[in-house]
Amino acid sequence: MPPTEHELLAQISTMTGDERYKRLILCHCHDFENSSPASFNAAIHPGDQMLIHSLREHRDAGAAFSQYFNIASQQYSAARQILHALFGAQAGEIDVLDFACGYGRLLRFLSLAMPPSRIWASDLQPDAVDFVRDAFGVHGVLSETHPRAFDPGRRFDFIWVASLFSHLPDELFKAWLARLIALLTPRGVLCFSVRDVGLLREGDRLSASAIHYATRSENADLATDIYGTSYAGEAFVRNALEAATGDERPHWRLRKALANEQDLYVVAADPRRDLSALREFRRGPWGWVDVRELSDDGVLHLQGWAASLDDGAVECVEIEVDGSPYRCTTSITRPDVAAAFGDDRLAHSGWEFRRDLGRDACAVHIAVSARSARGETALLYAGDIRRASGGVAGR
Repeated sequence: MPPTEHELLAQISTMTGDERYKRLILCHCHDFENSSPASFNAAIHPGDQMLIHSLREHRDAGAAFSQYFNIASQQYSAARQILHALFGAQAGEIDVLDFACGYGRLLRFLSLAMPPSRIWASDLQPDAVDFVRDAFGVHGVLSETHPRAFDPGRRFDFIWVASLFSHLPDELFKAWLARLIALLTPRGVLCFSVRDVGLLREGDRLSASAIHYATRSENADLATDIYGTSYAGEAFVRNALEAATGDERPHWRLRKALANEQDLYVVAADPRRDLSALREFRRGPWGWVDVRELSDDGVLHLQGWAASLDDGAVECVEIEVDGSPYRCTTSITRPDVAAAFGDDRLAHSGWEFRRDLGRDACAVHIAVSARSARGETALLYAGDIRRASGGVAGR
């Protein structure tokens, strides 16, 4: 019988307290490779919709755990690059607002990189605000349904908004944009993510000046009239920015910069601000492990894909099997991956790994990572794979 959602959450809770898994997470996050696992709070709130969404999609604790932390570390990498590109050596000495912070997927890393006393976290969900305040030592600010009612009592040098504008209808999109820009200091920068209209199915595509809103999302706790799923074109975002500011503030679009899906827009409060340093932005490697099987005769079979929207091919896939390291190249044809990302360079991103562990092998611990030529890494999977006949299948 497959594990229940409660049982899967219990497995993940055990993983987040295990120093082996905490060390693995830190090794995949720039700045923290040499940090002590004991200083890292990997706990995930059981109500975190991002985790629950992954669990229901994959029905596998290792897959949900890996997806959650891979997106978290990539989000931190994106925020870190923007902070260092625009604030340089002062990046750790500014006041930051993580708006619509959820249960702190970014904050667990950001609070290690800079003083938590300089970080404010805001969300509509009171238990989310309480959790991040207590877990990561940041300031908690409860958000509001209507932008005009939101008053944190201060301004910020950097406002980060991941995956909120990708859920807002037209009027709220524009209203929150205006409100958050008004909360910037003179040197401040707003960074927010958007799903481009090009991600819609072929028959539903709209012009770049349009926004498409559907009343569905992974967060069933929020009303669908204020939180659904949005796709916005570049011209729509530009027009919304002009309406919010009354002029043409400097802004920069980083395509598919958040989890290789959503675009990031960076907007400066200062009309003279130069954002060209963002040209050097890197998305890092990405991928997945589609097949995770341990046969009854003890053969471990792993198969998946790994690639980079920066470079195309990755240097290798690194695999640990019960602590023993292996390397695997990418060369198998994966037209589905190229089509999904609209990038022909990803057409040969597939890889496959087999290892005979012997008939006595009933379970094995694996960790799979993608590594770029520049040494950037992404966690593709970490967890225990068991024989299909001995309980839960590893797939």
